[in-house]
Amino acid sequence: MPLKTRLAQFESSISFIMPLQSSKLGIVTADHEIFLYNTLTDTKEKILHLNVPKNSEFLYAFDPKHMRLVFGSKENNILHIVDLNQKKLLNRFELDQQSPTAIAFSPDGSHFVCGTDQGRVLLWRYDANTLVSRLHSFPEYSTLYTKPKINFVSALAFHNNLLASSGYGGNIVVTNYRSQTQTQRFHPGPMKTQAIVFYKEALICGNQDGVLLKISRNKKFPNQRVSTSLGPIVHLLNVGSTPFVLAASQQRSLTLINIETMKVLKDRYIELEHPITWVCKDANEHLFIGTQNGELYEFDLQPTNQLDALIDSHAYTEAYRFCGEEPLLQESPSYVLLESIFTNAMEKARHALEKESIDQAKEFLDPFKSVKSKEIAPILNAFTYIERLKFLFESRKFSPFYGLVEHSALLQSTTFYKQTEKMWTERFNKAQKLILLGKTKEAQKELEPFAAVNSKRPMIQLLIHHSDVLKTYSKAIHDRDYHLLNHLTQQYSILRKLPSYTQLIDEAGELENAIIEAFKNQAFDHASLLLHELGNIVQYEETYSELKKFSTQASNIHHAITNQHWRSAYHILDFYPELLILPWVQELERQWQEKLQLCEGYAIRGDIVSIKATLENLMNLPGRYERIGNILRMAYQIQLKILQSKKEKTFSSGVANYCKLFGVDTEIRHLLKKAKKENFATDLDPSQLHLQKRDEWLHNLQTLPDRIV
Repeated sequence: MPLKTRLAQFESSISFIMPLQSSKLGIVTADHEIFLYNTLTDTKEKILHLNVPKNSEFLYAFDPKHMRLVFGSKENNILHIVDLNQKKLLNRFELDQQSPTAIAFSPDGSHFVCGTDQGRVLLWRYDANTLVSRLHSFPEYSTLYTKPKINFVSALAFHNNLLASSGYGGNIVVTNYRSQTQTQRFHPGPMKTQAIVFYKEALICGNQDGVLLKISRNKKFPNQRVSTSLGPIVHLLNVGSTPFVLAASQQRSLTLINIETMKVLKDRYIELEHPITWVCKDANEHLFIGTQNGELYEFDLQPTNQLDALIDSHAYTEAYRFCGEEPLLQESPSYVLLESIFTNAMEKARHALEKESIDQAKEFLDPFKSVKSKEIAPILNAFTYIERLKFLFESRKFSPFYGLVEHSALLQSTTFYKQTEKMWTERFNKAQKLILLGKTKEAQKELEPFAAVNSKRPMIQLLIHHSDVLKTYSKAIHDRDYHLLNHLTQQYSILRKLPSYTQLIDEAGELENAIIEAFKNQAFDHASLLLHELGNIVQYEETYSELKKFSTQASNIHHAITNQHWRSAYHILDFYPELLILPWVQELERQWQEKLQLCEGYAIRGDIVSIKATLENLMNLPGRYERIGNILRMAYQIQLKILQSKKEKTFSSGVANYCKLFGVDTEIRHLLKKAKKENFATDLDPSQLHLQKRDEWLHNLQTLPDRIV
């Protein structure tokens, strides 16, 4: 188990922990007390105590970049956000007859997402109490399910600009929460997913049955699963630089899993006396655990100090055993040093064995024999044949010599084998020249020592009896005639083993990287020349075909950007997202994100004029207009809220105009309910509250008003 430190004891169970800036932890207890714990000074400070019943259930999320906290009751339909430094309320967010079931801040702290008991995933800005966007709803496909009596969003996870969410029906949706593009949907089954983390191009999900599921986001491999003994998994953490995930339920232990192999490494990797209530970690691979008993623990997941001490004292056996107990150390610089020491010892042992110094070799390997026996045993076994190998080499008996090497491949590292292979290459090259001069007998005599070697016989026969093939092959290599080489190697597969062939094909393969690099540097003429060269290499036909398509789209988007045809550029990018490997295309997408951020800022002021000026003809971009529609909704709703707060008579006509553009939606219904509750009479006829498709506003794009009335 990693090194454990008991940091603090709280009066009630710990409900939530989050690493914040400046070595601080945000902590919430079951008594609804909010603390800041400083890990450098080992001090805790009570910030707030919510005046709510102790038995009420609340959800919390700390802003990871700023001292802010958003929270809400599972039985209520309002969220609050507070500034922890100033200890004051910043904003409140009304969910309109919905209650929160999951809350999470974005990595930069500018937005937060709330999942509700109506299965909706809602996006908010911390500084605006008007909804930014309804990202999606669960169940994913309502035709497959009857309307659920108890709906929910059960898991949320951020990774850069991506948000993964899961809810009723077990489906998982991944979307770019900023642009609302590149949405992916996965259907692993109906089991409730309660924890999600991103891992490379995969999603790792933990469900209520204690099963860990690995889903490929690019669909390059089928779903993989591994069962644990945890029961309902509620926490998942990526740990270490290697493919490790920690899984936790509300039991007393955490399980360590290798995501690459999908195997449980340690069922009870960390075990405590009381049930675990929350798990998180900071950027320094320090794990923080809260318990039902109110204890706060810290675990050093990479205790390199202990490993360094073992290495310094040459206790290599103990060092390897320690790493076996602490798998997260196996990618640390200290472990790399330990492995290099072992590799160096193996190399010294090889040299000693070649000199028949068995005792000296064992001396080099002795510090590792009990922990590296699998690696050491084959070497010691192979070199028991060293004396016979030397005899066969010196007596030029190459047939049994190669037979012995095939029996124990490790003998290929000996100088005897390397010298023999060098001799074979020299003799074969000389024989080739003799054949070209018509001196067949001399060539046969040159190759005679290897004539009985099974692995060399096909090449010798090809040279002696089909010298014309080798002549043609040599010319094809010299001329780089890939079509002819492809024909020859299909007829005579042995030619593929010749160093000249493998070297030529490897060099050709480097063209692919050179072409991509040329596109990255916008060197289109050079890329075209390289692509033409690759097109002549039949062995890379598929690669050429893919790069040809990529070249066409890269040229098209470059032309669009150069001529400021932004609409065309984004249209191409949305159809060919693989272009994002190019830095100048990434800049195009960055500009789009910047425009959206500006427009969000205008929207919370109700500034339609600036939104239209910023986006111009990009407002109805296919695949991107949904996000624009949400920004416009937000801006018009802000205008309506201002009218309502002033009890303007034009509020009713503003709502009617809104419904013509967007249809009646949850937010408008909520505004009308508030107006009614405040005895603010509206003269709206039910026929004015239109039910529209969410993209109906596109038909009125040319006449979008700057003011809703």
